[in-house]
Amino acid sequence: MIFTITVNPCLDRYLYIDKLLLEDTTRVKVTKDYPAGKGIDVSRVIKELDGNSVAISFLGGDNGRKIEEMLDKEGVIYTAVRTTKETRMNTILQEKKVQYRLSLPGPKISKSDLNQLYETLKLLIRDNDTVVISGSLPQGVPTTFYADLISFLKTKNTLIYFDSDGDNLKTGIASSPDCIKPNLYEFQRILEKNIDANNKKKLSEYGIKIIEKYGLKEILLTLGSQGALLISKEIVLYASSVQVPVKSAVGSGDSFLAAYVLKREQGASIEEAFKWANASGNASVMTPGTELCHKKDVLKLLEKVHVENLGIY
Repeated sequence: MIFTITVNPCLDRYLYIDKLLLEDTTRVKVTKDYPAGKGIDVSRVIKELDGNSVAISFLGGDNGRKIEEMLDKEGVIYTAVRTTKETRMNTILQEKKVQYRLSLPGPKISKSDLNQLYETLKLLIRDNDTVVISGSLPQGVPTTFYADLISFLKTKNTLIYFDSDGDNLKTGIASSPDCIKPNLYEFQRILEKNIDANNKKKLSEYGIKIIEKYGLKEILLTLGSQGALLISKEIVLYASSVQVPVKSAVGSGDSFLAAYVLKREQGASIEEAFKWANASGNASVMTPGTELCHKKDVLKLLEKVHVENLGIY
């Protein structure tokens, strides 16, 4: 079974406008809400691709209940760790070509809430389950949380995918998850140096160094319009991006990761899973807001994704 963990979820509220006016009334044409948070998005995509997962998340207040209602509507299985604090809401002002994102830090999570999360995991997680840990940390949660969580899950003999940024990524990676999914900027922050997205050889070489240093199995490195790399000691794969109409890049990395995790869980080869990941990531940018990818678009793009085996650097 696949489980996703989101400790800092949010309700994304998109306000579609013609233009943001300074010191004047800006008329909102359409309002659209989405359940969000990186792990929740992974579970939503897995459901869209006809897979099953359980989304585990802190949820509280009216926003938390609204997220539950939307997940129910989408058919996403979830377990809510209820908190007394209101789940945050992000507000996104969407013009035709410009987007303004107002992101709140999230409520403070108490030690009792964290303990409840661990108790939930003890009840649900079994040997050989797959766990996706992703996103930022809310207030009140120490930067060591992901490292501790990964160490705990390793005692349960789980396959762990980890997707975070900044200090959270640097701290968590030290506990040796099986796979990380950074974008280029997150990858560069691990290395503390800049590398050209077009230099696949150097990216792969540094990826192997990270794998060896932290005891990883794979790195899924997304490069935006430059495609993506899968880096391991056994094989390095590359796929260029597919030309598609872009509506929103939000959630493309989550769609990418969700498809890869699902297909690997279903027994697909690394090459086939990587192909699905790229098709899903590209399909995601074709949808507005955090609507994520649609299966029909993924299936159409599959035949256009070319996976190249770069061998071993």
